[in-house]
Amino acid sequence: MTTANGSAGSRDARDAKPGGEPAVPRPAAHARAMRTLSPAECLGLLEPGGIGRVGFISAGEVVMLPVNFTVVGKTVVFRTAPNTLLARYADARISFEVDDLDLVLREGWSVLVQGHAHRVTDERAVKCLEDGMWLEPWAPGARDVYVRIAATRITGRCIQSG
Repeated sequence: MTTANGSAGSRDARDAKPGGEPAVPRPAAHARAMRTLSPAECLGLLEPGGIGRVGFISAGEVVMLPVNFTVVGKTVVFRTAPNTLLARYADARISFEVDDLDLVLREGWSVLVQGHAHRVTDERAVKCLEDGMWLEPWAPGARDVYVRIAATRITGRCIQSG
C-alpha cells in the first residue's frame, strides 16, 4: 500500500477529469469490507515504525503533530526536542494515530493508541533506546527527549477488497 500525503478527498479532486469524473476507475463500494483489528494486529501494523500523529489538548484546543516513531515491546516511542510543545506534554494523556492508505484501490488501515505519554529519563533506559532501536527524526536539530506511550487502549480498523 502507498501512504497518502493528504486526505483522500483532496487527492480525488486533483485526479478528477475536467468533466468531474475520477481519472482512476474506482472499485465498487460493495467490493470492499471494513473490519475491526485486534490489538495484536494493530501492534503488528505499527511494528515497522514510520510516521504517526500525536494528539493532545493544549490551551483548550486539540493539537495533532507528526512524529517519527518506533515500537519497543508494546509501547510506541518517539523523540522530540526539549523546547517543543511535544516535550511539554511528554507526561500527559495523549492519542497516537497511524494510517496507511492506497488511494487507487481505496483500501487501507488506521490504528489509534490512547494512553499516557512518559518522558524517558532513566539514563540506562535512554541508553537502551539509543543503542537498541533505529529512530532517526526527520526534523533538524537535537531531538534528545525520548517519549514512551503507555497504551491504555489500542484500536484499529481496515478497509480492504471483499
